[in-house]
Amino acid sequence: LLGAFIVRSGVLTSVHSFAVDPPRGAYILGFLLAVVGGALTLYALRAPVMASDARYGGVSREVLLLLNNVLLVVSMVTVLIGTRAPLAYEAWTGGGKISIGPPYFNAVFVPLMAALGVLLCAAPYARWKQMPLREVARTLVPVLVVAVVLGVGLPLIFADVLRWQAIAAVALASWILLAHGQELFTRVKRTGRTPPLAHLGMHIAHAGFAVTIIGVCLTSHYSSERDLRMTVGETVSIGAYEFRFDGVAGKQGPNYVADRGNIAVLQDGKLLEFLHPEKRRYTASGSVMTEASIDPGFFGDVYVALGEPLAADAWSVRVHVKPFVRWVWLGSLLMALGGVVAVLDPRYRRLRRTQALATPPAPQPAPPAAAPASARVAP
Repeated sequence: LLGAFIVRSGVLTSVHSFAVDPPRGAYILGFLLAVVGGALTLYALRAPVMASDARYGGVSREVLLLLNNVLLVVSMVTVLIGTRAPLAYEAWTGGGKISIGPPYFNAVFVPLMAALGVLLCAAPYARWKQMPLREVARTLVPVLVVAVVLGVGLPLIFADVLRWQAIAAVALASWILLAHGQELFTRVKRTGRTPPLAHLGMHIAHAGFAVTIIGVCLTSHYSSERDLRMTVGETVSIGAYEFRFDGVAGKQGPNYVADRGNIAVLQDGKLLEFLHPEKRRYTASGSVMTEASIDPGFFGDVYVALGEPLAADAWSVRVHVKPFVRWVWLGSLLMALGGVVAVLDPRYRRLRRTQALATPPAPQPAPPAAAPASARVAP
């Protein structure tokens, strides 16, 4: 919300094609104040109720929740500093420029998320007050061994080169998924019934975090991007795909004219898809826009964009291969779904009804006594 406000209100000029719209920026600012102010108001109202003098051990669910919140808050502050520091520096120096890029986030944000992932592995086994650490370790270590094997094996299926970052990320994500799957299976087998919705929501949300780890890491380390000069009939190999340039044809749109490329995507000699990127020229404004063509897939996306003509039958073409990029959004959706499922747990509403029934009614004030006859005054 803060980033949207800064860009749309005109405080910061974005490289994206967002129009500067101060009224909309004011609306976003008001919405931001409502969200933050509403949350702080709810916290202020509930703070006296949340006060507790209960004691718990050094290794317990309470400690894990505390560490979880600390890691998330520090991570948020890390991103806030990294994305807003250039703007603050420019305002402070009167036009000076600094850039904070991937090295900062890789050095600070990635270790925080890795620590959070380790906490999530122990989350389903955590107990209130006191948690037997030896018992939890005895449960998680065998799962860790399997996760490391998957961390080495799975990247080899989709890539020819092993990178330690990919091994670590896939192993951590597999550890989270296997630990939660093992706990859920054991619980259902022991009790013979489906766990409460709050417990299922936890599993779904944590699985979404693991899926996001896989998507972010594999996309970052195995994406391919190339700018090519292609002639008609030429074929270029990028990763596991082959791209054949079949030329460019004209196209008349409702309010534009375009050069429409024809590019065949092949894998192991088999045709997968025809992609048609366009170079559009809008007649009213005369602006030129590039319309990329995308071949979406569960295990990766392929993007093709058409550049400028270089010769009679040659064009510049930009090709992106993004493995597992949709897993980033899939993980986010799973985390949101987990939160919704947890909130729908009927036990919370039953607890509120029970508390309402158990609360004794407030004493009613006694009716005023009638005045003595001697004190009555006739009208």
